[in-house]
Amino acid sequence: MTASNPYKYYSHNKCETQTVNLNNDQYRELKELYVERLVDNMSTKDLVRYVTDDMSDWVDSLSEHDFLDECNNYWDDGLDEIIEEVMEIHPNKE
Repeated sequence: MTASNPYKYYSHNKCETQTVNLNNDQYRELKELYVERLVDNMSTKDLVRYVTDDMSDWVDSLSEHDFLDECNNYWDDGLDEIIEEVMEIHPNKE
């Protein structure tokens, strides 16, 4: 958003339509404040749900190889145990 791209909105405080022209720095600052305040006002349950959904989407976007690399980096020496646990829960069908 730049000065050549004004935004009109209804101000409930002033009870009238307002026009704003934000420069790039102002627009970026507004976005940062929005995210900060949105996160500050989320409950822990909402934050956990949001992060879980976001992480699930990110994991789904990875190739199998990239995902397994991420698992290896995360669990390091424990990856063998995690894979064994997964295979116990869902054994290979013969």
